[in-house]
Amino acid sequence: MSSLTILPEHKQPKYSVKQASEMTGLTLNQVRLWERRYKLVAPQRAQNGYRLYSQEDLDLLRYARTETQKGISIQVVADRVRDDRQGVLKQLREEKRITPRKIFASDPRRLPNYDLMIHAVGNGDPLKFEHLLIQAQAGKSFAEALRTVDLPILARIGELTTRNEINIAGSHLASAIIRRRILAHVQNLGAPKGSRPVILACAPMDYHELGLLCCMLELTQQLFSTLYLGPNVPLTEISHYCDKVNPLAILISVIAPLEEDAARDMAGQLAAINKHVPIGLGGFEAERRRSIFEAAGLQCFKSIEDIMEWDVLSNSGV
Repeated sequence: MSSLTILPEHKQPKYSVKQASEMTGLTLNQVRLWERRYKLVAPQRAQNGYRLYSQEDLDLLRYARTETQKGISIQVVADRVRDDRQGVLKQLREEKRITPRKIFASDPRRLPNYDLMIHAVGNGDPLKFEHLLIQAQAGKSFAEALRTVDLPILARIGELTTRNEINIAGSHLASAIIRRRILAHVQNLGAPKGSRPVILACAPMDYHELGLLCCMLELTQQLFSTLYLGPNVPLTEISHYCDKVNPLAILISVIAPLEEDAARDMAGQLAAINKHVPIGLGGFEAERRRSIFEAAGLQCFKSIEDIMEWDVLSNSGV
């Protein structure tokens, strides 16, 4: 019998970090930060290395969220939990707290001013689109807004573009606005000094960079230093920057279609770099050609959440 089956139900580790975020109303960044920096909770590791949170962990995360909303610092809350964990949990059980429901709809058509945003993009009115976008983000952190407003509306615009209901220029306009906003926010966050950077780049002839920009934002919020090389980066340039900056890791977005021979050639070139610096790949084509890349010893990821669980990052001490 495994150790998981003999634990009480409320102590069994079974929720991913994404589920913990959704069920507590916290951002992914808050969950990770409160765990790593403030030791509020100590999730266990599944066999695949991913963190798993128990119901007790979720109760403590919700408690911390409520207390910090009252103006109490997270350090004070974490110290309180560390000093009297069982007392805090007993208090929570007595109060019979209700799990907050998920408040963000995944369907962008339920966003405020959805029709007006689509109309603004279709008519090539960037100022109006950005104004409406900001209105729809009201009350959310930037990361929440990006995940629940910007990216869903951009995905919907992409769908309408493929159906010729919005022209390509309009779709590019929306992407450019969101790209600029992400870069500005990352710049405002600032970069840690003296740490080895994570290099981010789109594969050669690949111009799909928004997913990579979102990854850079998440890394920056986690206090990782980043070096963003942008779209369509020759692999020789990535190798050149490795020699210059001694990076912690390299993340490459591979979304544009690749013929099998081209994928094998790319895998071979990256494998040579991977001997010195760990390389992770993400994106639709990275997943489609996963067997080729993994055969070359490269790591493939399905999501930003998976990337943030990568041992290279989680064990870096950041």
